[in-house]
Amino acid sequence: MHRTLLLTLIASALVVAACGTASSSAVETLPPIRTTTSTTVPATTIDPRDIVYIVQSGDNVNEIAKAYETSAAEIIRLNRLPESGEIFPGQELKIPNVRVDTTLPTTTTTTEAP
Repeated sequence: MHRTLLLTLIASALVVAACGTASSSAVETLPPIRTTTSTTVPATTIDPRDIVYIVQSGDNVNEIAKAYETSAAEIIRLNRLPESGEIFPGQELKIPNVRVDTTLPTTTTTTEAP
């Protein structure tokens, strides 16, 4: 019985020593929390290379221009088409100023206090 009481007292003393006392003036602070956040910076660039589009049955210059975010007049000019914009299936068209999405996430590390 004395041994159990003695062990209990020693354990209590160790807990108090580890935690400090109520009258202790030292205040412990935790280190800052490091967080990582990702932000996306939208950027669209224009690829200086022309691409080649193979005309499909039912295509017209206006729809092709809209799909590639350019103008029908630019496609007609670049490909030396008649003013009517007449095209035929299997024809190869150069498509100018292809827009390329270059959106990449940017990782930023910040340190915040608790």
